Amino acid sequence: MAEFFSKPMRFITFIREAAAAKPAAKKPSTSSKGKSPAAQAKIDDKHVAITFGRFNPPHAGHGKLLDAVKNHSGDSGNYRIYPSRSQDHKKNPLSANQKVDHMRKMFKGHKDAIQNNEAHRNIFDILRDLHDEGHEHVTMVVGDDRVKEFETLANKYNGMHYDFKSINIKSAGARATDSDDPIENLSASAMRKHAQGGDHESFHHGTGGYKDSKKLMGDVITGMTPPPKAKKGKKGESVHESVWTYAPKLDFDAFRDYYMLNQIYKVGAIVEHDDTGMVGKIVHRGPNYIIMEDGLGGEHRCWLQHISEVAQLGPSDLSHKQEVAADTTKDQSNYSADDGSGNTWKAGTDRYREALQDMTPGQKTVKFTDFRKSAQTK
Repeated sequence: MAEFFSKPMRFITFIREAAAAKPAAKKPSTSSKGKSPAAQAKIDDKHVAITFGRFNPPHAGHGKLLDAVKNHSGDSGNYRIYPSRSQDHKKNPLSANQKVDHMRKMFKGHKDAIQNNEAHRNIFDILRDLHDEGHEHVTMVVGDDRVKEFETLANKYNGMHYDFKSINIKSAGARATDSDDPIENLSASAMRKHAQGGDHESFHHGTGGYKDSKKLMGDVITGMTPPPKAKKGKKGESVHESVWTYAPKLDFDAFRDYYMLNQIYKVGAIVEHDDTGMVGKIVHRGPNYIIMEDGLGGEHRCWLQHISEVAQLGPSDLSHKQEVAADTTKDQSNYSADDGSGNTWKAGTDRYREALQDMTPGQKTVKFTDFRKSAQTK
């Protein structure tokens, strides 16, 4: 009888021992670097490939740039396209929303990577956000002629305004100007010229056959229409924008002549760097470049064809006068009732009231509150 009960006990013991000796579950296979796919993906997510550009307007040639950014995204496929936020009636006729809308339709394979965030006004805003998201490595893809410029600029503030372990600048590929491939010779300047000239056939071809090319061209034309003040001329005279104003690359000689005559980009003017989106004041003019404040406490050299002047309010604008009057950081000793000799007759003060009453024949020097009291008793 005892042997009968002992057998089940031995069986239970056997089961327990077998469970304890069960081999560990097989781990997922590792990559060539010796890390599991999940861990590898986590590491790769610390890297992001980006580009920043005007895309004004977007054309078929931009597709090659977007493909290059994706190719540099690594195993994670993490990449982003940042269209600039600039808009004016010369070199930037499309708004950011218009650009994004058209780009997502033109480049459907990249639509999820195309960003539209008002906070991303320049490359520094973008890099700060990427760092705050936890990215440790950034690859920027830019035009072949801008690699050195971006290497200097992006790394200049690394460790100050953002802190990446690495920032690599890659070329999207040199443009072969002698190529038979029409895509190689496409440019936003040429597209704006086609739009301004009403040449939809060439414009459509430049978009690579984009089905909404007519709408895109219409948006460009509308955006290039100067504001009413800029269209005024002599009676009977029609005013047209010169090619160099909206496509300086296509008429660089005229563009540079205006610059050398100090008609544009004067010292003190506020300009935007087209390649990075940074805005600052011109502090020096060179023969074919300017030096501008970069907005972060430093200065940056920019080629003339890569900047756009930012419209500012002039002294005749009411809002400009209001700004000046409201600026209490400036000396307001001459904002008085007389000719600006520096007295203290500020409007609304007792000193101002007393001075006016004293100069008025037969007028007693009385407080304004006394006028109200006498008015109430009548």
